[in-house]
Formats: sequence, structure tokens, C-alpha cells
Amino acid sequence: MDPTMETAPTEAVAERPGVVLGGGSQRHRVTGEMVHHLGRLPLSPGAAPQAVDLPFLAHGLTPSPHDEGLIVLFEKHGPGACVLDLRQGVIVHTLHAGEGREFYGHGVFSRDGSLLYCTETDVTDGNRGVLAVRDGKDFSVLGELPSYGVAPHDCVLWGDGDVLVVTNGGSPIGVEEHPPNVAFVDLKTHALLDEVRPSNPRINTGHVAVASGGELAVISAPRDGLSPAHDLGGVSLRGKDGPLRTVTEPLDVLRDLKGETLSVAIHEPTRTVAATTPLGHYLTLWELDTGRLRKSLRLPEPRGVAVSLDGKDFILNFGNPPRMARLDAFTLEPPRDPEARAGFPSLCTGSHILVADLPGWA
Repeated sequence: MDPTMETAPTEAVAERPGVVLGGGSQRHRVTGEMVHHLGRLPLSPGAAPQAVDLPFLAHGLTPSPHDEGLIVLFEKHGPGACVLDLRQGVIVHTLHAGEGREFYGHGVFSRDGSLLYCTETDVTDGNRGVLAVRDGKDFSVLGELPSYGVAPHDCVLWGDGDVLVVTNGGSPIGVEEHPPNVAFVDLKTHALLDEVRPSNPRINTGHVAVASGGELAVISAPRDGLSPAHDLGGVSLRGKDGPLRTVTEPLDVLRDLKGETLSVAIHEPTRTVAATTPLGHYLTLWELDTGRLRKSLRLPEPRGVAVSLDGKDFILNFGNPPRMARLDAFTLEPPRDPEARAGFPSLCTGSHILVADLPGWA
């Protein structure tokens, strides 16, 4: 495939195709300092990207279930978290991590929207993992529960919403205590229901996607203590139960998955897992149930990946400067339109994109 990719033909776009949102950074032309923003690109023909300034690089993006105009943004490994009003393009709440803690990138609302769970790490206590519990409307802190590991990162509701699936990045390589895991936390009792670890002990647990049947796709970076640029990340899959197996074939592709495998999405109709590896310049696509590689595509610095609202495409963010593209989720082929193959400017340089039917600033 061309190192440039693009959007699907117009006929594949739904009546309300939604927008792509993602964090971004760029160097100020005068001061030379890095400045941050949230990028917004409508998924409609001829749309231009927009940006609103932020005080930090947004990593995780969590829409409010109460107001489609509000979105919660989290910094990865830092003090930044806020609620942004998408209609006005202004921050309406600033969230603060607990004393001695940092936000670690993600948060999720409870199924009824009454609570917001945020991954935090106590950097004064060996990176002990905490799930801070906040009110879902005013964002005040109500309590906390353990993440059952260290350096928690991603979190996803599972089942009826009574279980939170949490990735704990784990201790450095060579430290036996607190290895990387995926923890299943009962939100009613706060008990640990189950935990699984990737079969490859050299990788952490980073981001997770959960299929409707409970199957897991977990993507990883090299564990702390290994080279973040030259050692390999990984993709690990789990069925409804059993171990979390890191894929081991084909070697000619896996040996190039250097550094962090960054973003993951599951296309349920085809049972396909899409994963991006920026430093390896790879998008890999895997069979969820077998772990077999369906396809691998070379493209520059692929980062965020998500499924389109109509379920027909994977939406990709890649390149520098960043661009947005589509990939047919059924055929795994890019569209034929030559003009589209170069992609469309997105302003999203961060790790993730959110595809949603949300409003935006004028």
C-alpha cells in the first residue's frame, strides 16, 4: 500500500458521519514552545479541520453521557484533565488528581452516567494504581478503589457495566512484583474478579478493546527498562476466557513492531483487530478469534484508529503533519480515489482519535 492513505468514497459516508476528535501539539512559530490543542475534523466531503487551545496534550477522550457538547480530556502521565465545551470551544471544568498522583491517560463513565472513573498513579508510592471515583456531573471526588496493579492506564466498562477492565502497565523488566496485567474490577464490591497477563513478559499492558462477548485485544509497549524505541511492543488477544496470548507470527512483521503499539480498535462484524505501531510505520490487522494476521499495511507514523459510525470503515490518523484516512473494514482495502489516498489534514498528533456524532465550535 502507498505510504499515504485516505478517505472512503462519498457513497460510503453515512448521512451523519460524525467527526474525528483528537489531541494535538505543534511548535509555536514565534516562541518555539510546544502548544497543545484539540483537533476536530468533520467526516464529510470538503470539511476543514478546526482546533481549540488546551493547556496539555490530550490523550484519552471521554464524551459526557449527560451533554453531547461536553467531553472529558486526560493527560498521559501528568496533572492535566479538563472538561471541554465543544460548542463554545472553552474549558468549563479543570480536574485535579489526588495529592502525590498523576492522571495516567484515561477515564470512563459508569453505565448510568452517575460516576466517572479515572486512572491515577501515586508517584510517591511506587506508582500504586488508583481508580478515582468522581461525580458524573459536577466531577467532584467521591472516593477511590484500587486498580490492582501499578501504573494503570486504560479502562473500559464490560458486561452490564458492573465490571471495569483496567490495564496496569506494571513494574520494570526484571522486577517480579506487580507484573503487567489486565484486571477485572467489580464496581459494586470493589473486588478483583480476575486478572490476566500477556504471555510475553517483556511487554506491558497499554490499551485495551473489549468485544461484546468479553474478548480482549490488548496492545503494549516494551516494559520499563527496555528501549522504548528499539525493543518490540506487541499485540495480545484473549477469548471469552483463558490466557492472554501475545501473537508470535509472522516474524517478518513482528520484528518491525518496534516501540509502542499504540491504539487498538475491534470491528465486530468481521472480528478484526486493528492496531497501530508508529515507530514501525505499521498498521496490523488481526483475527480476534485465532490471532492470525489478516493484513499489514505500511504507512507513516500511524497513531489513532477507530471504527466509523456506520461500521463500514476503520478511521486512521497518521503522518507528520497529521492526516486522516479510511480503510474498508470488510475488504481491508483503501479507496481507489487517487485524490483521497493522500488523506486529509486532521491536526491530531496525539495517540488516539474519537469518532462520534458530536457538535463543535464555530
